[in-house]
Amino acid sequence: MSSLKILGLILIMSAAPVEAQQVDDKVAGPNSDILVSGTSLKDVQARLRSCLDQRCPPDKDIDASLLVAETQFVLGNYKGARTTLLRSVSRNKRYAKHYPVAVSGLLRADARVAAHLGRAQANFSDSLDMVSALKAGLPESDARVLEARIELGDAYARAGRLDAAVGQYDAVAARARDLGLSKTAGYALFRIALVNAAASALRGDEYYQAAVRASDRLIGERDPAMTPYATAAKVLKTQLGIRPGDQAAADRLVATYGSLARESKEPVLLYAPKLGLPPLSGHEFSDGETLSKLALDDFDDQWVDISFRITPDGKVADAEVSQKSPKLVGDWVSPILASIKGRRYAPVGVDGGGLMRIERYTFTSSWTTTSGSRIDVRSPIPRIEMLDLSLDRRS
Repeated sequence: MSSLKILGLILIMSAAPVEAQQVDDKVAGPNSDILVSGTSLKDVQARLRSCLDQRCPPDKDIDASLLVAETQFVLGNYKGARTTLLRSVSRNKRYAKHYPVAVSGLLRADARVAAHLGRAQANFSDSLDMVSALKAGLPESDARVLEARIELGDAYARAGRLDAAVGQYDAVAARARDLGLSKTAGYALFRIALVNAAASALRGDEYYQAAVRASDRLIGERDPAMTPYATAAKVLKTQLGIRPGDQAAADRLVATYGSLARESKEPVLLYAPKLGLPPLSGHEFSDGETLSKLALDDFDDQWVDISFRITPDGKVADAEVSQKSPKLVGDWVSPILASIKGRRYAPVGVDGGGLMRIERYTFTSSWTTTSGSRIDVRSPIPRIEMLDLSLDRRS
């Protein structure tokens, strides 16, 4: 997959309109996302040491470990964050039967950090283990198990296995219907539309038509519990028809669906300009030599935080790089910043200047094994991972 393909897929899936993100938070629990921390690293490390010294229960160990990893991640120490998470996984994975939600949240956090480090296989393995952890302590019919399976579908999509992702979403939707979990079914069906829409940007008409069909399928649902996802599908279908630079069409989209967020403080992204990434600095050769697998870009410690304000009318203001890696190189940040500035959200139901947001972007590349060798090297094909660091993601 090309860098733009992966970037578009990740950003669209992580910034889905209406309620898609809220379901992720419900499954994850309050401390399983990597979020901005106002506590010093020294303090949270001391808290974890105290917990371990007192032989605290697994869920307390996991909570303390997540706070340390969160702080390390925000400071840019991805390897340190992953080390913290893996140590906690080693201590606590065996307690999944008694603490299924806590253990699955720990695995989810490790999957996300692994993705930013370019550890695609670890990201996928953690997603599988996350489902297994929930199933160890919860019935297969529990909505949280099904929603974790949707996240596994997302892992398939990130790996470029779009057919497997759609198959996973379809299976979850069918099972959720059988169990009367209409909201979960709607979420799974929406992911089918979303992943095809993301793929259509570079894979052409076949995926565009699949996205339209999936949207129409959800729009036609009459179950009231699916209404938020049917609305999201309508927005997505409209987005698919907007040509790059057509500001008037974006304005019409906001005018039509602008009421979505007026009763909530949750931002609802309605439109984002497509990203134009710089060309790759390296090439993959056809002779199978080791050189063909070597990355020609620098992917270590390449990250930025972009802060911006969503104004009451849904536009973006004050978008800027608020924090960056000391080793930041390349021109990959400018297209992301330009796209954020062009976003349109549903008008937010808050007083004052609007809502502040912070998003972390990491320029990375998957690790791969060279032909005839067991040495891991970076793929020359870059990818960009995004994570919402906004404080109100805790709620």
